[in-house]
Amino acid sequence: MIEKKQAKKIIDFVLKESKADQTEVVIFDFDSALTRYANNYIHQNVHESNTGVSIRVCFGKKIGSSYTNSTEIEKIKETLRWAETIARLQKDNPYFESLPEVSCKSYKGVSYFDARTANMLPKERAEVVKEIISVAKANNLTCFGSVSNGTSTIAIGNSKGVFAYSRSSDIFCNIVMATENSTGYVQAGAKSVKEMNFNRMAKIAADKALKSKDPLELSPGQYTTILEPLAVSDIISYLAYYAFNGKTYEEGRSFLSGKLLTKVVDERVTIIDDPFYKKGFISPFDFEGVPKKRLVLIEKGVAKNVVYDSLTAAMARKKSTGHALMFPNPFGPVPLHIVMKGGDSSLEEMIKKTKKGILLTRLHYTNVIDPYKLTFTGMTRDGTFLIEDGVIVKGIKNLRFTENIFDALNRIESISRDTVFIADEPGYGGRMPRGMTVPALKIRDFTFTSATEF
Repeated sequence: MIEKKQAKKIIDFVLKESKADQTEVVIFDFDSALTRYANNYIHQNVHESNTGVSIRVCFGKKIGSSYTNSTEIEKIKETLRWAETIARLQKDNPYFESLPEVSCKSYKGVSYFDARTANMLPKERAEVVKEIISVAKANNLTCFGSVSNGTSTIAIGNSKGVFAYSRSSDIFCNIVMATENSTGYVQAGAKSVKEMNFNRMAKIAADKALKSKDPLELSPGQYTTILEPLAVSDIISYLAYYAFNGKTYEEGRSFLSGKLLTKVVDERVTIIDDPFYKKGFISPFDFEGVPKKRLVLIEKGVAKNVVYDSLTAAMARKKSTGHALMFPNPFGPVPLHIVMKGGDSSLEEMIKKTKKGILLTRLHYTNVIDPYKLTFTGMTRDGTFLIEDGVIVKGIKNLRFTENIFDALNRIESISRDTVFIADEPGYGGRMPRGMTVPALKIRDFTFTSATEF
């Protein structure tokens, strides 16, 4: 982990050495440890540490950037020179005005670093896996998955006086329980290991696997469909990346382009980006050092806002909303702390009031077909169930769906009052904890376009 003083020293060195009109330094440091298991035994244990230094320089409106994962002074100096060379060879960016200028007093003094979580040992992760495997064996199941923990540190400084530093810890676990012809799945992540209940997670995955054993075949068609929060998070993530993105909005490529302050989804839908929400991961600033704040995106079905970084804000003649990703970022700004408000039902009530329908645990291999209209497709996975007369009667073989997200969100029958924080899997590109808080949704006439053999 890079300490604040060391990060400040590197940033100050780059700013002093830079020949550019404006300079920005982003240090992204992470430690990530993982224990993976399959077939009821541990087969992999790894630990990765990396410190990256990204430098962006500006000569007038010409912008260049370069990156190194070395903290040696000579390597950092070489990286700076590359950024300067690249910038001089660029065309002017008409939307660039300036790097952000932020007072250090603007940052909220928040932190969610937990030393126990950050320093969790392989033996401790093995004990967690042992607990999961014991549930699998007790139910004659085979389990697969991983447990990972770590830290991420972000330090940002620029020649306009910005300096921001934040450190976080997190833990993530996913579990697949399997019979010979069915599976059940659960995943969870948290700021602290104290928030995790691994035994409960294992039992949920086991229950789904057992209940979906010997699945039935169901013909494709339109069905009333109940999506558990994990499945809902997949849908809402596409709104975040394609609809709420200030770049796609300003370029007319977002479904919301020209539709702000108009009703776009069911009036029971309210979606907020809240980087300080107690259930989620906390982020005091974005990758330009701009302080984050709560921002309403959809309120009672009405589109209210999209998100901006400094470049897209200049396009719109607005201020950055604090949603910059690390430069270079050709995709645009994205809200990473989505909170969707709950409704007035429960998952049990949704099931009880369903004459015939489908219950989905999660979606798999989803892809956007039309990024403007937000039509997407994918598969069900790891616990898909048939509901008849208000009762889950049997697991069914997985189905492919093809749906328009905005149309689906206008066909909502009910929303669960309880919301669940869905953490993203850490992945392979560096540990940066993120996730969203969402309810379960009951949607009528959800379209399934083909069936599978499993």
